[in-house]
Amino acid sequence: MVECVICLEPAKKPVKLPCKHQFCGECFEGWRSKYVLSSKATEVFERNCPCCRATIPPSKEQVSLLKATRSMKQKYEKAGEQNTPDYLQLCNDLKKIEAQIGEDWDGVTILEEESTEQEVVMPGYIAMKRDLKAFMRWFYAANPARLDRANAILPSQMRSIPLLTFAIMMPSNIDLLKFLLQRGSDVNKKSDSGARPLSAVCEMGASIDSSLDHSQAVVAAKLFLSWGAEFDVDPNSMGSKQCCLARAQAQANTELVSILQSKLCGRRCELVDLSSQAEFNGRMCVVEEYLRASNQYLVTIVGRSKEEIIVSPYNLTRRDRTPEDCDYHIEFKNGRFIRIDFDSKEDYQTFLSTLNREEQPAVDPNAEAKAEQAAADLLAELGIEDDDVTEKKTKTQSKSGKKSKNKKGKKGKK
Repeated sequence: MVECVICLEPAKKPVKLPCKHQFCGECFEGWRSKYVLSSKATEVFERNCPCCRATIPPSKEQVSLLKATRSMKQKYEKAGEQNTPDYLQLCNDLKKIEAQIGEDWDGVTILEEESTEQEVVMPGYIAMKRDLKAFMRWFYAANPARLDRANAILPSQMRSIPLLTFAIMMPSNIDLLKFLLQRGSDVNKKSDSGARPLSAVCEMGASIDSSLDHSQAVVAAKLFLSWGAEFDVDPNSMGSKQCCLARAQAQANTELVSILQSKLCGRRCELVDLSSQAEFNGRMCVVEEYLRASNQYLVTIVGRSKEEIIVSPYNLTRRDRTPEDCDYHIEFKNGRFIRIDFDSKEDYQTFLSTLNREEQPAVDPNAEAKAEQAAADLLAELGIEDDDVTEKKTKTQSKSGKKSKNKKGKKGKK
């Protein structure tokens, strides 16, 4: 197990520098935001390893942001809009990004996380189709040995967008988001550009083709926050709170702006130390609105009743949803989503244990062949040909044809 040089604990999501020093992903980002990306950092700390002072290359997100900003700048120049406030702001942003990356960057070396897990890539034709039934057929067709399709990404030509971010653009998007989160989708998974699902919601109508209106964007943002969505520390990052706020303001979504500015809005919390409504102590709630005049929060009790009460910030303890600690269960049956609500964690876990006992699947030795056949059937349904699948299917058919000919030949000889 590799040890993080900063916290001296086993490295989580390790980042390895070209100088061979390794750190936890979070430890390194915290140090980088404080000493490398901060405008107050001295020249001594600029882009150097905290251990040996070797040069640190830019991250994949920084390089993607650099390319995107340069491309946007060129579009303004081609349109002859160099005197607009947006163009001038873009030029300032580009200078900051180039300063962070440094003039000595070789244009090739990129800082990447050390990962032993191979990411699942969703086929591009599924993404282009944006058909819910086709998507769900692909999702359920996974080989039992590698079921983590909830954290799949789109192909690189589609910016390696996480599945959770892509789900924003799908029909029945809110229910689909809940479905994926319940099955383990990482609510903070980033695309190549550094955008998280929450930041994608905030820019819904700008650079991303989304079927969310303002009210749905609010619901989606609250959902992500209740599952533990976080912001990047670096204010210039696409996943930072400042960037999310700017995008929500650009969309004139005042309710979403209010949620992002609040400390607890959207979060799932446990109610504690209530004196006048003691029966709610220990119950989970979702924070709906901050009441600035009284410094209180309007919350909704999770479960079947969904009662609303007003409480003090001191009566709330954050408890993010997890696949093991949720208050609802969503299934996709007969072409639609079905939801079951639970009043407590115990009720939910009892339901899960019962469900797992009923659904323990036997390991199928022909699972891979079945998955390939499912993919072939789906391609045929969509009217798209996939060379790999077609080739495998042709080979299978030719083999079966040879067998049948041999059998006929033997019968003829007799």
